[in-house]
Amino acid sequence: MKPEQQKNVIEVDHNHDGVNRRGFLKCMAWAGTGAFCVMQGGVLKSFSLSDRWRDAQKMKGELAFVQISDSHMGFNKAANPDVGATLQAAIDKINALPVEPEFMLHTGDISQLSKPDQFDRVQQMLKATRAQDVFYVPGEHDVLDDDGQQYRERFAKGSKGAGWYSFDKKGVHFIGLVNVVNLKAGGLGSLGHEQLEWLEDDVHHLSKSTPIVVFAHIPLWSVYPEWGWGTDDSAQALSYLKRFGSVTVLNGHIHQTMQKVEGNITFHTAASTAFPQPKPGSAPSPGPMTVPAAQLRSLLGVTDVNYIQGRHALGVIDSTLE
Repeated sequence: MKPEQQKNVIEVDHNHDGVNRRGFLKCMAWAGTGAFCVMQGGVLKSFSLSDRWRDAQKMKGELAFVQISDSHMGFNKAANPDVGATLQAAIDKINALPVEPEFMLHTGDISQLSKPDQFDRVQQMLKATRAQDVFYVPGEHDVLDDDGQQYRERFAKGSKGAGWYSFDKKGVHFIGLVNVVNLKAGGLGSLGHEQLEWLEDDVHHLSKSTPIVVFAHIPLWSVYPEWGWGTDDSAQALSYLKRFGSVTVLNGHIHQTMQKVEGNITFHTAASTAFPQPKPGSAPSPGPMTVPAAQLRSLLGVTDVNYIQGRHALGVIDSTLE
C-alpha cells in the first residue's frame, strides 16, 4: 500500500460504518487462502485457488502440496475478529482443488499467543483438509514463554535442536528451518551455528540435481531489515545450496506475497490467512493492517506448488479468495 493510500485504511466499527458482524464475516470468509504447489520437472509451479480450474491438467505433476501461513489463531482485533472463519475459507478452497495435495506446509505463527487451545483449534481444523500430512515450522508467536517447547512436543517430535528437520518426497528434498528463536536486534531472524552445521551436513550427500524446498517462517532474504523482515545469517545457509540446480525457499511472517529470484534460488513469501500487513516502508511499523471488510479477502492467500520431473525449477503461484 502506498503512503498516500493509507488514509483510506479504516478500522471496522460495527456501530458506525454500516457493516454488521454477519456482513463482515461474509466478506471475511473470502479471505485466508494459501498456495497450491506442483513440482513439474524440477520446476515448482503454483496455481491460484481462485481459478475456475479450466486448466486442471496443467496442475498435474509428480508432487503437489499446499502452503499456508500465519493463521494467528486467537487473534481477535479489528483487522480480523474471526481468524477461524478465514482459516476455514482457506480449507474450503484447498478441499475444492481438482488435484489432491499430498501434504501441507504451515510456515509458522500457527497461534497468536502459544496457548494450548489455539494450537488445538488449528490442528483440529486442518484435519478436515484433503492433505494427508501437515508439516510445520514455528513463528515467533509459537515460541512465547517456553522457547517453543510446547510447539515441538505438538508439531516437531523427533526434530533437531529448536525444531529443524528434513524429509524427502518423490525425489524432492524438503528442509524445515527455525529462525524465530534468539531473534537479533530489530526482530531479524537467526538460524544459529548449530542449525547451520546441521544444514550443511544434511545436504552434503545429495546430488546437485535434487530439487530443494526450504521452508521457514521469517524470510531468508532481506525483504526489509528495518522491520526485522530478514534473517541475520541466511547468507551462510544459502551458500550450502548454491550447487543445486533448483532451490525454492518458502516463508511467511510478512503477511503478503513477494518473490525474488537470485541465481538458482527462488524466494517466495506467502500471504497470511489472518490479516494483512503494510507494504515495506509504507507505514511507521509493521503490524495488523485493518482494511474495509470487502477488501480483506483480496489481501490474504494460500500458495500452491507443483513438481514435474525433468524440469529445472518449481512453480509457485499465490492466490486469494477474492
